[in-house]
Amino acid sequence: MNQKDDTLQLLHALGYIYANHGQTKRALVLQLIASKLEPENRPVLRTLAYTFLNDGAPERALAVIARLRSLDEDDPLLDLLQGRALWRAGHKAEARRVFQHFIHRRRQENRA
Repeated sequence: MNQKDDTLQLLHALGYIYANHGQTKRALVLQLIASKLEPENRPVLRTLAYTFLNDGAPERALAVIARLRSLDEDDPLLDLLQGRALWRAGHKAEARRVFQHFIHRRRQENRA
């Protein structure tokens, strides 16, 4: 591991801890720095979207989710995160559609 990798992991871990302990502003600062260091790092972007959502910025969360989708991210949990962001942004019908898609995908995975 090099210094950049260590720095990225530290920023991501601290941002995650802050986000899960109600310190979303501090978490966002760390995660935004991490996302600038490595803009295509999927775990960092997922955590950033989650933190934006918890900080009351669903539109910003949706922008990060769109970025993840552009990187061919196809995690069913991303559907759940997107549904929550859409719901909080007031797009109830679209949120329901995304939630239904999430449920369908999870059922398919459980059958496999």
